Amino acid sequence: MNPTSWRGSVPFSSTVPQCETAVPGNARPSRNAVPPGDTADVWWFDTRAVAVTPAGLAGLDRGERSRAEAFLFPADRRRYQAAHMMLRQVLAGYTGAAPGQLALGREPCPRCGAAGRPVLRPGPGARPVPSFSLAHSGDLVVIAVAGHPVGVDVEQDADRCVCSLVPALHPADAAWVAGLGERERHQAIITCWVRAEAVLKRTGQGIGHGLGGFPVRPGRSAPLRVSDCTVRQLAAPPGYRAALALGGGEVTAPVWVRVCGHSGLL
Repeated sequence: MNPTSWRGSVPFSSTVPQCETAVPGNARPSRNAVPPGDTADVWWFDTRAVAVTPAGLAGLDRGERSRAEAFLFPADRRRYQAAHMMLRQVLAGYTGAAPGQLALGREPCPRCGAAGRPVLRPGPGARPVPSFSLAHSGDLVVIAVAGHPVGVDVEQDADRCVCSLVPALHPADAAWVAGLGERERHQAIITCWVRAEAVLKRTGQGIGHGLGGFPVRPGRSAPLRVSDCTVRQLAAPPGYRAALALGGGEVTAPVWVRVCGHSGLL
C-alpha cells in the first residue's frame, strides 16, 4: 500500500514529510522490503488513533503483557499497549509473519551484559530480519526499521526549565547550550537528549550508562558521525523533537519517513 493513502489518518499527517531525503537513482522501497544499505523507514503513530482491541492485545507476548499491567495509570498502560501492538504490526509487514508469531528479545548490553537493544529473533525461512527501534513520548510513537542496527528517540518540547539536564551532556555540548537564550537553550538540550539517546539505543547501551560520553553538536543540522553511526535529526510533529542513529553507511545516509495511522495496518 502506498503510504500517501494513509494521509489524514492522524492529526499531524500534514506536518511530517513522507521522505526526508530522496535516494538518487533508486525507487522508494516497498512496504515489505527490509530497507537496504543506508536507508531507514520511520513510522509515526498517534496512540489516540490506535484501537486497542482484544485481538491486538492477544498478539503481545508474556513480557509485554506483564509490563503493561505494571503501569499504575490506565492511560500509560494504553499508550504502551498501542505502541507495542503497532510495533508488531509494522514488523509483521516486513517479515510476512503474523504479529503474534514474532519473537522479540534483547541483546546483551555491550558494556555491562544486562538486557540491551531489543531485537527480532529470526523465524523460519530465509527472509531478512530487520533491525528496529521504538520510542514514545506523550501520545506519539515512532518506530524505525532498517537493515543495520538502528536507534530512534522522540521527546516532547520542554514546558518547563530543563537546565538541570545540562550536567548530563557532553562538556562540549553543555558549553554550547550555555551561550544560548533561555528558549533556544531548552530546545537545544532536548535536541542533545534525543540525539544521544538514539545513539545509545543503536549501540544497545541505553541511557543507564550516561548521555555525556560523546558530543552530538546540537547546533549542526546536517548528519554527523557518532560512535560509528550516522545521526540525523528527524522532522517531527509540532511540539516534538526526534533523532535517528543508523549503524554503518556514510554521512549522507538517507532516511525515509513514512506517515501512517493505525487504519493503514489493522
